[in-house]
Amino acid sequence: MSGALLPTIGGATPGFGLRVRLDGPKTLPIADFNCACGRAEGATGADDVIALVVRFEQHTQRECPIAEVREAAALRSAARSRTEAKNRRK
Repeated sequence: MSGALLPTIGGATPGFGLRVRLDGPKTLPIADFNCACGRAEGATGADDVIALVVRFEQHTQRECPIAEVREAAALRSAARSRTEAKNRRK
């Protein structure tokens, strides 16, 4: 996908990563992600944004050819698992 078709959350030259934006209760959420490997996607609407977040995690954990991106995703996943386990104990 070309960068011109994506929502403009990060301006003309956004950095790498996932960005989700919800301006108010009456507006649609928008999200986009840019990966260091060159993959970029965008979505508008609640269901599409949720699906985009899932695709982002799947890409960064399993599909991205850059080892540093996969390592960072593994660290995020491990931290999320620890937090969920801690919340279940309480």
